[in-house]
Amino acid sequence: MIHAVLTYLTCPICGLSLTVGTGQVCCPDGHAYDLARGGHLTLTTGRAAEVAGDNAEMVRSREAFLAGGHYAALADQLGAVIRNYTIKNGATGGEQVFVDVGAGPGYYLAHLLNLCPSAVGIAIDVSRHALRRAARAHPRIGAVGVDLRGPLPVRTGTASVVLDVFAPRNVTEMHRILRPDGHLVIVTPTVRHLAGLVDSLGLVTVDKRKPERLRSKLADSFVQRNQWTLDLDLSLATQDLLHLVMMGPTAHHRRAAEIQLLIEERWPAGAASTASFMIEVYEPYGKRSGKEAVP
Repeated sequence: MIHAVLTYLTCPICGLSLTVGTGQVCCPDGHAYDLARGGHLTLTTGRAAEVAGDNAEMVRSREAFLAGGHYAALADQLGAVIRNYTIKNGATGGEQVFVDVGAGPGYYLAHLLNLCPSAVGIAIDVSRHALRRAARAHPRIGAVGVDLRGPLPVRTGTASVVLDVFAPRNVTEMHRILRPDGHLVIVTPTVRHLAGLVDSLGLVTVDKRKPERLRSKLADSFVQRNQWTLDLDLSLATQDLLHLVMMGPTAHHRRAAEIQLLIEERWPAGAASTASFMIEVYEPYGKRSGKEAVP
């Protein structure tokens, strides 16, 4: 619920604190934002409010695919990593706040909150379709509509963890909202991701230079503390394959009916593939030194 995280949010116009009114959230300067019936709060202004993000079909596909448990091992690995860094390695006192940028329907954030009962989560996404689902994904999630390319309406030094799973990265804002002992956890696909499906289905590919570009982008603000590669062997029915394609960037360029025909022609009984992820943990510069234990 948005009430669980409101103290950590700020007005996107003036930066002041927010309070709940009747069907709205307001700041002392009189800026007001409607609470959606689905429970999420949109804190975008001007042209940013026109950014749509993932459409309803993409979000439904992602929800269906994740509900099938195909990426459960990734959620478990993220849980192990974040518990290790926020608990075992001694995050300082106070309520733990997990900020998931590009949270989609809130699948990974809800999993982390189940593992960390004293934490609350802020699910940030620009898609109203995703936000509706994220708002219902866990009672300690507050779902907030924000354009990730601009300033985030989150208080400076709030987040014990900033999580980014396949989402755009606003490095300056990620650095700003992290606590002094906070960690940035990023998940990206490797070049092996969905090998065997990419060419056959014409999927959007992973740039081989992406890891290099990511580290260069982070270099002025963060230091890497650890990284892991996670490969998952997938055995997918035809409907799972369709959901997998239509929940990702390819869905912005291809129609579901077209993809479904290709799948039915080539893999009428389903197909096997490998999902491959890189999980990286970063600290802001000037924090603890040395390597932490691998979970």
